[in-house]
Amino acid sequence: MDIYANRLLKLVMMSDIHLLPKGEVKRGLDTAPRFQAAIQSVNKLHNDADLCVFAGDLTEKSDVAAYELFDEIRAGNNLPQRVMLGNHDDRNVYLKHAKNPMVDENRFVEGYDDIKGHRILMLDSSEPGELRGGFCGKRLSWIAERLAEAKSLKLKVIIILHHNPCALQMPVDTYRLAEPEKLLKVLHESGADIIQILAGHCHITTAGSWGGYPCTTIAGNQHSVEPFLRGRTGQQECYEAPAQYAVIMSDGINCAVHFQSYVNESAPMDPNLFPYKMDQKFEVIDT
Repeated sequence: MDIYANRLLKLVMMSDIHLLPKGEVKRGLDTAPRFQAAIQSVNKLHNDADLCVFAGDLTEKSDVAAYELFDEIRAGNNLPQRVMLGNHDDRNVYLKHAKNPMVDENRFVEGYDDIKGHRILMLDSSEPGELRGGFCGKRLSWIAERLAEAKSLKLKVIIILHHNPCALQMPVDTYRLAEPEKLLKVLHESGADIIQILAGHCHITTAGSWGGYPCTTIAGNQHSVEPFLRGRTGQQECYEAPAQYAVIMSDGINCAVHFQSYVNESAPMDPNLFPYKMDQKFEVIDT
């Protein structure tokens, strides 16, 4: 018996599942069997995890049938689960469909779990009809209150949101979290011990820091993109793989983020499927 496991947090995070109603595909990818493969992978390799978090873009078009398919597939996993939203999700549609959703007092789809000395803080960064995410005053106040509690309880904090707050120096920065400085101000002023921030949205695996906090993104379940960095022009390649989820391990001192791939073929997809990536534009950064 691994005594160490009794105090070691193990967290699974999936993102950008992009389900469509059964039988529908987009850009040649059927995301349903990919999501099924993700669930099977977790069942096989990480069925001892404390929590599985689905971090938004559950569906492609927020169809009720797609949310039903999401629930049907994830029912194959018995871990405790939390469901979050992204820009492809419609909060009202989801809340009408969902049974016992995670919501705060203002009906935003966010919440927290305290596990093994950690607070897992899951934020609703989705804005109706907007590609970029953001946080209104109500949500920022809620975040500040939860961080104050975590500080008082001396809990390590892991934050999960759909939209990446950190600039990746890629065209995707034009639709990262809007006004990230507002969230950063709340985090800094809280004094909470924030050990990791995780996001999806950008369809690429990255690790770095944002405002002094470790910040990680994952490629997710749908297509992934190449690192198309400043100075480049033309077509950004998109790939069928990797499809991946994150596995976070923390004992309160050491926090590691692992990337578990469950689809591994990486042949470039037809660029004509991504016309909006043929002439990429970068976000203007003030100097």
